[in-house]
Amino acid sequence: MEENANQPENADPDGGGDHELDIDSDSDENSMMGHDILIAEGPELLEAARESSDSDDNEEEQTFDISLAASHSYMGPGLVAVSGRRVLEPGWTGRVPAAAHHGAVFPGETVPMLLPNPADSAALQAIQKERLFGLLCPDETGTVVSGYGVLCEVFECGAREARQPLTLKARAHHRFRLVHAPAHAAPVHVYSRMRFVEVRVLPEVELGEPLRAARLASLDPHRRPREPQLDRRLRCMDAAVTPWPLFVYDMFDYTRVRRDIASYFATLNLDKLPEDPVSLSFWVASNLALSARDRLALFAVDNALLRLHMELRLIARKSVLCCSACMTEIARREHIFPMSSEGVHSNYTNLGGYMHDIVTVSAASVALDGAPSAEYSWFPGYTWTIALCATCTHHVGWRFDAMKARLRPTQFFALCRNSVQPRAGDERDAAL
Repeated sequence: MEENANQPENADPDGGGDHELDIDSDSDENSMMGHDILIAEGPELLEAARESSDSDDNEEEQTFDISLAASHSYMGPGLVAVSGRRVLEPGWTGRVPAAAHHGAVFPGETVPMLLPNPADSAALQAIQKERLFGLLCPDETGTVVSGYGVLCEVFECGAREARQPLTLKARAHHRFRLVHAPAHAAPVHVYSRMRFVEVRVLPEVELGEPLRAARLASLDPHRRPREPQLDRRLRCMDAAVTPWPLFVYDMFDYTRVRRDIASYFATLNLDKLPEDPVSLSFWVASNLALSARDRLALFAVDNALLRLHMELRLIARKSVLCCSACMTEIARREHIFPMSSEGVHSNYTNLGGYMHDIVTVSAASVALDGAPSAEYSWFPGYTWTIALCATCTHHVGWRFDAMKARLRPTQFFALCRNSVQPRAGDERDAAL
């Protein structure tokens, strides 16, 4: 939430402005994570890492445990679980501390936060007591507050001393709208720090089986969800007693929609999808590389099935990730893969309190800036290096490199979702 959150502070040790161009379509490429306020480690740490790597030459290959990234262990061991959970119904209104985020955070996402500003003591005390705060979504331009946001509930929190940062992990739960929205949209910087706002929880519409009322009970013993051809024949018989043909009901058939979505994410080695429509619709929105406009459109929808249909259209249309500043191609859809058990997308915070939402890819065309560092690494066992667009030098993410020779993947990239945006690919992309 800092104005200079995208300005690297680890300058070239030689004082030069040259960047190492890193382009690789075959090997894994990784952008490193500590671009904002993070400072590069000295040569001693990296030399120790190389020595450790040499000693591991005879060991078996080790695949990175993606649950480590989801645990946010880089935040330290001082976080303790918070007991008790709050259940909020649609229409609930309340006054909570909230701050503007640089993108839409969907329910179900884990939100790690480091709140360093001691002037926000009243808000920090309220968060510690009520374990609830809000993140406001910007509009598609990213300059003003949209009026939408998400309520986050703290589930792990660190002890906070006077004038010390508050460290916590929360989970986004409920979409909301501001109760008293200003007549003119407020600039994002007005909410750069926590301030109290009144919010109303939005409903989530979940439709049932469209043919349930017309379903022939005598055929129930013969229904086999895992036998699509038989199931479709029986559904045709159900639809025959209604005024509408089967294809109309298919548009509202959650089972079919979920099967199509599961087929897409199976190519990304993600097969543990949520079961219910609402949770699945938010999970898919979190794990797609989308423009700010598309993310806000999905966030505003209150019907889970409609949101899923919109996501299927976006899956079919988007294939290439480009620099948001100059639209230079950075990565392709087939390069996306998960480095966290939460999916291909996750939120991480840095030492300055700025939260990044990233998508991980195995290859990217970027320029590297600065020396590698292992400080505050989001992925234990990896060093990070700042990655810039090779054309306009816009910050797009980080490259991560394994500190041990046997750790796999040896290299990958973490791209900031706000720094890259998808565009329709060519005919070859459409076939993927």
